[in-house]
Amino acid sequence: MERQLRKASVVYCSPSGGTKRVAEIVGKTLEDEGIEVLSVNLARRPEAEGAASVESRIDDNHCLFVGSPVYVSHPAPPVMDFLSGLPKSTGSLAVPFVTWGGACSGTALLEMAEALENKGFQVTGAAKVLSLHSMMWQSDDPLGAGHPDESDDAIVVDFVRRIVEKWKASSAPLPLEKLAYYPEDVRAEMAKHTIETVRPIMPVRTVNEDLCTQCGICSEVCPTDSVDLSPYPEFRESCIQCYNCARECPEKAIEVDLSPMEGRIRARAKHFDEEPPSQVFL
Repeated sequence: MERQLRKASVVYCSPSGGTKRVAEIVGKTLEDEGIEVLSVNLARRPEAEGAASVESRIDDNHCLFVGSPVYVSHPAPPVMDFLSGLPKSTGSLAVPFVTWGGACSGTALLEMAEALENKGFQVTGAAKVLSLHSMMWQSDDPLGAGHPDESDDAIVVDFVRRIVEKWKASSAPLPLEKLAYYPEDVRAEMAKHTIETVRPIMPVRTVNEDLCTQCGICSEVCPTDSVDLSPYPEFRESCIQCYNCARECPEKAIEVDLSPMEGRIRARAKHFDEEPPSQVFL
């Protein structure tokens, strides 16, 4: 018997915009299939406050799409916080997706899928999509330049349509071992490195008080509410080093030099040589 499709939620974190583009294509494709869609960007307040409304939508006729950029091989903390706060499900479908910057997609998809399964969701598919590396936006030749592009968009559209077909047919869930595409020893090594462990080597931001107008945009665009104005920007320990504050500052008053990280990032990309750059799992 064919399942009745009614609604889906697309919840994502996208400080730099790549995951947002993928999420918007997911949402539009679902709407084109006649499905009612709720979209929530966890990286934008007050929109993130709408995440609680997702809970009331979860039932057997609902599919939850959850998207995250990859940070140090893992999902962005706001996404994992959202997943940990979800109520227990009784088999509602879920689809994690990530954007990654061409260095390493790590264990992000696997971690998101495991978190969803632990909450009782049935993971029916997953996807990774190449995107501009979030720490190379100052570079003349960044990894992931121009991505997501139209070819990536086409992959996402086809992926969502196939998810809908699986949903209608009540097909078997995705075996999570498909998402463990790095060897076990490599995954164990990745588990040791987090935003906290790499924080000491991350570029330091400075606030140019002569340029700062105290407009508050840096605080508004922070996905973890980690910027205080006192009266100039100060950064809490909850910062996830997305550098969205520097990227979005209209006065360029938050100064940071990301070039020292380029060598590390390119070496990581060469070491892992991950292919294909955009891939779906069904």
